[in-house]
Amino acid sequence: MRIAIDIGGTFTDVVVLEDSEVLRSWKVQSTPQNFEEGVLNGIELAAEELSLSLHEFLGNITHFIHGTTVTTNLVLTRSGERVGLITSDGFGDTYELARQYRGHEQDPAKVTHPAPLVPRQNIEEVTERIDFSGRVVAPLNDAQLVESVRRLLKKGIRSFAVCFLWSYVNPEHEARAKRAILDEDPDVYVSASYEVCPVAGEYERTSTSVINAYCGPALKRYALRLNQRLRELGLSRPVLIMKSDGGPASIEGAATSAVQTLYSGPAAGVVASEFLGGQIGERNLITFDMGGTSTDVALVYDGEIQTTSSQFFERHAVATPMIDLTSVGAGGGSLGWAGMGDTLQVGPQSAGAMPGPACYGNGGSEPTVTDANVALGLIDPEYFLGGRIDLDSNLAERAIAELGQKLQLTMTETAVGMYRVVNAVMADAIRLRTVFKGFDPRDFTLVSFGGAGGLHCAAVAGELQISRIVIPRMASVFSAAGLLASDITYSFVQSATIEAGKGGTVSSESLASINEIFAGLDTRVKGELDTHEVASSERVLSHAIEVSYLGQILNFEITAPMKVLDQQDIKKLVEDFDERYIKIYGPGAAAPETGYTLKTYKVVGIGKIGLSHFKAVAPDHAGEKLSPKGERVALADTDTGEMRSIPIYDGNQLSVGAEFAGPAVAEFWNTSVLVPNGWSARVDERSDIILQRQ
Repeated sequence: MRIAIDIGGTFTDVVVLEDSEVLRSWKVQSTPQNFEEGVLNGIELAAEELSLSLHEFLGNITHFIHGTTVTTNLVLTRSGERVGLITSDGFGDTYELARQYRGHEQDPAKVTHPAPLVPRQNIEEVTERIDFSGRVVAPLNDAQLVESVRRLLKKGIRSFAVCFLWSYVNPEHEARAKRAILDEDPDVYVSASYEVCPVAGEYERTSTSVINAYCGPALKRYALRLNQRLRELGLSRPVLIMKSDGGPASIEGAATSAVQTLYSGPAAGVVASEFLGGQIGERNLITFDMGGTSTDVALVYDGEIQTTSSQFFERHAVATPMIDLTSVGAGGGSLGWAGMGDTLQVGPQSAGAMPGPACYGNGGSEPTVTDANVALGLIDPEYFLGGRIDLDSNLAERAIAELGQKLQLTMTETAVGMYRVVNAVMADAIRLRTVFKGFDPRDFTLVSFGGAGGLHCAAVAGELQISRIVIPRMASVFSAAGLLASDITYSFVQSATIEAGKGGTVSSESLASINEIFAGLDTRVKGELDTHEVASSERVLSHAIEVSYLGQILNFEITAPMKVLDQQDIKKLVEDFDERYIKIYGPGAAAPETGYTLKTYKVVGIGKIGLSHFKAVAPDHAGEKLSPKGERVALADTDTGEMRSIPIYDGNQLSVGAEFAGPAVAEFWNTSVLVPNGWSARVDERSDIILQRQ
């Protein structure tokens, strides 16, 4: 038996696969103050409904895979460990200076740096210097280093980040600094940049190492507590934790590289979408994961998940391999509010799991997207989570009406406005992943999941002129299902600047250096896979190189062949780069005559443990006439905002082949799907819901 547990901002999802290919799922409320309690509550519920004792249930588990938001929440709420940063003399301000990150801000005067996770008084500079070639220019001052460490320890610092110039070329000084810190106190957490992210760019390395040190101790404590509780209750198999690159790792590995779990849960949803695409023959997908706190968007293009080695999280640079995701503060718990000039705004603030939306009756008084959906008739207050949670529509309408008074709008107008605004925010997130990257969203199928996705996906797709949507039968717990489809994955990178002339010509020495780097990364990846006892026949390795035109900072990751590279391989590599560059920026933008720079080298190792097939099963009502279970007044047209009586279908009873036209709502025990005017729905042979724009 396999189990996957995904912690979200509002709910914790549990998915179990027994001996068949059929999945079963449960949802419980997340417990942000003590996340493992929510996990254990979900396990207890699953065991109870499977008529097993907790000890029997855990004893039957062969695979335990966990998606977590621990590190995500630590950064979002700024509640991580106090960190001391040790860096090269004269570069103590690099971290705070950062990069100019404008995001969507058009006015440069309004651009601000993110508040640093390490205050300047906790940054120590140490005399040392290694140059770009790895040559020691100034030796590390060990006495000064020890004094710096002791000063930070006296301040109560229990987690250290170390980042010296050019350490990714020669890590000698950083390695000595790490040993010196642990000699002073072996119980502190140390995040050295040469281990966490050995890539070019001292700010990116520093920021990534700091986030790792900021989150690592708490993730380690959480993982060890959870593991100990599970072992006491009867679990004998190891717990694997999902990473941002789309593969799980051991608890020990995740705790050491906590920064790699920032997108733990969202990454699983993308893996599930790729898996689904392979099952239904869809190679171009936009993944749309709308939960309680945020919406995450990613691309699967030509059957492959789009990845990156550089991303911003809460405006902090993260330089580790990960799925290329865009997250926006738009979810069921996102708050509606009056902005400048009394304009209606939604998010990024969220009501969270507590107090939650006003309709939860837990003391929340501000209107959320969930409240708007209740007021618009899209959610039945008596059937939320299959009736396990009663919602109060009066509280939802009261909160929305109070906001409407500020905006001089009726309650319904305000609710429709909130629905439209949050949809616009999510549509913009998709544009960032598609239009801004040279892709036309009309060439993609939208895969919608997450507890709130089904009520918004058609409106978002309509805004982008996407005509086809796939809503998995298990949409509300799809990310958790993706954990079961994931394979053990390790991604390692190493920077080294190598110039290639016109046509990709490189010297024999450069070729030797490239092959040496890949050989070293291969060894690291294989060593990690060895710890999981993955058979050689179940391993897949891949190579990639980040390439740019000479003198440019814009680079793309290009796949390299799995062999000792020769001149022809580099020639093909830069040709592929030219093709990618032209696709995104147009034929006039390419500049192959300038030559190229090969910057960063990546090896990904995969150990095959994921499922080859799974599905949810729909009931068999073949030959029976499809009839709605009732009607109610609800949002019928997402373009005009028209409210009228529409049919409500019992989604749990929709069998393969069932079809109906919008406007209508299909209610499942754990989510609902709006089929608005101008769309139709049918259940395919996998029991998934297909929406088609008419």
